[in-house]
Amino acid sequence: MKQAQSNWLHWGSLISIAALLMACGSDDSSSSTSTSDGGASTTHSSATHSNTTPTSTGASTTGSGGGNSSTTSSSSAGGGSGGDAGFAELGVCGVRSQGTVTEDSYETYEEHYLLGDEGLGEEVCVVRFDVKRVGDGPGGCDEFAGQQQSCLWTHLVELENPQVIVDEDSACENSELAMTAEAIAEIDGEQRAYGYVFEYQGHNSVLMGYDDASETWGPLVNAGWSEDTGEFQFDRRDGFCGY
Repeated sequence: MKQAQSNWLHWGSLISIAALLMACGSDDSSSSTSTSDGGASTTHSSATHSNTTPTSTGASTTGSGGGNSSTTSSSSAGGGSGGDAGFAELGVCGVRSQGTVTEDSYETYEEHYLLGDEGLGEEVCVVRFDVKRVGDGPGGCDEFAGQQQSCLWTHLVELENPQVIVDEDSACENSELAMTAEAIAEIDGEQRAYGYVFEYQGHNSVLMGYDDASETWGPLVNAGWSEDTGEFQFDRRDGFCGY
C-alpha cells in the first residue's frame, strides 16, 4: 500500500504556513460563520478574492480566503521550478480538486494541470485522479489546528483511476510537470490522510495533511468547504514550468 511521500508533505506544510502568515496581513477575503438558533446546522463560508500571480522564481503570490483558493507549495509530480531553458514554451503548473466531502465520506478528484502562455492560456495537460475515502485519518489533527480548537474532519483517502484528460503535443510527459506514465503509476493507489480546518490562523481555511515520518499534521493548501452542501475545492498554483 503506497503512502504519500514525507518530503512533499514536509515542504508543502512549511511553505503553506509561510504563505498563510503573510496572507493574514494582506488578505482581502471575507469570512462568516453562522449557526441556526436551534443548533441544527452550522455553515462555514468564505467570499474569496483571489489574485494569483506566478513569479519568475516559481512561486506565486496569493490573496485568497477559504473558498475557491490557491496558495504556494511544491508539487509531488514536478513543475514550478521557474521554467527550463530547454523548453520552448513557458506555462504554469498546479494541482486542483473539487468534489463532495462530509464528516463520513470523501469523494473528489484531483487534477495535475499545466496552463499554457505563462498561465494565461488554455490547458495543455490535465491528469485526473479520483480521490475516495478508505478509512479514518490518524488522530492528533486537533493539536495542529492553528488558532482553532479542532479539525472539522479527517479522512484516509486513496487516489485511483488516473485519466489523461488533456495532453497537447505530449505536454504532460515532455514538460516540467513531468506527468510521465511512471509518475502517474506512482500516484495511482497512493493513500493520504487529509483534514480540514476552518480559518486556520484566523483567515484562510486549509486542507491539512499527515506526515507519517514525523507523525504530525500540517497545512497543505488553502481550501474551501461547505458544511451544509459538502462542496469542497482547492486550486494550488506551483509557479512557472517549461513545456
